[in-house]
Amino acid sequence: MKIDRHNLKILEVLQTNARISNLNLADEIGLSESACLARVKKLTSEKFIREFQAEVNLDKVRHAEFYVNVALKRQDSKTSESFRRAINKIEQIVSCVKMSGEFDYMLRFVCPDAGDFNRVSEQLLADEDAAITRMTSHLVIEKTKPFTGYPLELLFQE
Repeated sequence: MKIDRHNLKILEVLQTNARISNLNLADEIGLSESACLARVKKLTSEKFIREFQAEVNLDKVRHAEFYVNVALKRQDSKTSESFRRAINKIEQIVSCVKMSGEFDYMLRFVCPDAGDFNRVSEQLLADEDAAITRMTSHLVIEKTKPFTGYPLELLFQE
């Protein structure tokens, strides 16, 4: 599927306002409603749009957010799979990315408070299946530049 200027604009609008009506989206893009809807369906079926979801405003609830660097004991597929199973059991871990460099993974924890983070992270360290040798944690103090969408024009440049 080719991402032309209309498809790019649809993606740009939807990543910041997934609740926009098809009529308003069509007006903003400069297409008919049916053409716009067909493009959104095609972008979704081709997996350019993974899902539509709401972002909960965590500032409205008690929470503590931590980014945690993790180094594993070994760099093999069995250890990585065991680690993935261990972290998938922990609901406070809301995302995980595999990294290059000194650490193997970066986890994002969202907990009710620092005490809960301490309890959960100690359990994770004690879990032999997680195979963690080292962990460093960083408490989020302020979201200085919150996520507001990907720079799609840059990413789709030829």
